[in-house]
Amino acid sequence: MATKKNAPAPAAKPAKAVKAPAKSVAKKAAKAGVLLERADKVISRDKDTVLKVFGPSYKVSAVLNEAMNEARAAETGLPVAKVLEVMKLRDRWCIRREWVEGETLADVMAKDKKNTEKYLKEFVAIQCTIFSRTSDRMGNLADKLDKQISASSLPRETRYDLHMKLQTLPRGKALCHGDFNPTNVIITPKGDWRVIDWSHVRLGDPLADVARTYLLFWLSGHVVAAEKYMAIACAALKVKMRDVQQWLPIVAAAESAKEQSAKNHELLLHWVSVVDYEL
Repeated sequence: MATKKNAPAPAAKPAKAVKAPAKSVAKKAAKAGVLLERADKVISRDKDTVLKVFGPSYKVSAVLNEAMNEARAAETGLPVAKVLEVMKLRDRWCIRREWVEGETLADVMAKDKKNTEKYLKEFVAIQCTIFSRTSDRMGNLADKLDKQISASSLPRETRYDLHMKLQTLPRGKALCHGDFNPTNVIITPKGDWRVIDWSHVRLGDPLADVARTYLLFWLSGHVVAAEKYMAIACAALKVKMRDVQQWLPIVAAAESAKEQSAKNHELLLHWVSVVDYEL
């Protein structure tokens, strides 16, 4: 059974209106140096730490779970940015982490485009190191993907096909970052690496994580890098490209449940519908 290729694309979900963080918190973040500002969160540097201020759309349980996931990732021995505290500033929950000095791998690659393949090999090597770890206190990626597919706006029969397909795929016990892309890898002045933003980490099949990273390259407009990454990752894991491709409709459907630009939503629907698979 396969998803219908000619099914009309559902309209993208409208973005939810979210209140900005309290003025006192926003001003504090601005003074510290804002690194990222969105409607539902502000991330800023505060001396030798990073402060992430969550908006009212975030449940307390989600904030605490993010901190716990990052702490569990650190317990595996991987070089991650450590969580220092979870606190509340006025009416906003916050997570404070250590500051990691260095450049993101994305910035390094942008400045040295002729060596893209070399950096992608290092990127994949880091991802494989993450796959080599596990934990007995984390949820499984397959369960998360299953819930996201249910929450998507895809046609019911497509969601059913995807749920059935997911049940045939290995659950796995490898540590999967869940948002592994060059912006989340920091190269320190000493040449060491640190991986940040572990809020989506789960245990699962490494190929599912590779599929998502591949899609993230596509969604950011780096199509050539996406194809090179796929080839390098498959070689490193000693698998065929088709083994990763069977995860693409699953991961794309899960990603479509999140707020996306109209262009990226269309692209995700393409990956859901045109990648053939058999149950």
